[in-house]
Amino acid sequence: MSEKDIDVGLVRNWFDKIDARKGIGKELFLAISQMTPSLNVDLIIKSPDNKSTLLTWRDDTYYGPGWHVPGGIIRFKEKMIERVHKVATVEFDRELLKVEGPIGYHEMFNTTRDIRGHFVSFVFSVKFKKPPNIKSKVTSEPFNGGWRWFEECPENLINNQSVLRKYI
Repeated sequence: MSEKDIDVGLVRNWFDKIDARKGIGKELFLAISQMTPSLNVDLIIKSPDNKSTLLTWRDDTYYGPGWHVPGGIIRFKEKMIERVHKVATVEFDRELLKVEGPIGYHEMFNTTRDIRGHFVSFVFSVKFKKPPNIKSKVTSEPFNGGWRWFEECPENLINNQSVLRKYI
């Protein structure tokens, strides 16, 4: 499809009515993710003794089940550091004691699809002020949103984040 096939003026008109700082909705986000990379932060959450890394279990439509480095997509006109703190708050209801970084950045591709298929990830090393909520700790069978400390990277880290293994 070429630009001639699209009424760009109509699309611009529509986009001008959206305040992306208030969110763009899931359907528009998914459509945009087919055309442009998503910028995100990934949090390497270390235990107080630096021996373990906190991972969360995810089972979603796009990446399936597996352990996951917690993170989030940066919103329009949001600073990366703001998203780092929001991830800690939204996923763990915790404030951060220490934030270092970005300590790295990586491009991540899913070669089997376009929707949510390209990420540019900025990696931060962080520590919580207090331990994560014990109610979400995985003690046996993993569940969506559950967390667990790992001294080594688990085999079932989601494939799209394999480049992050070196931080765990």
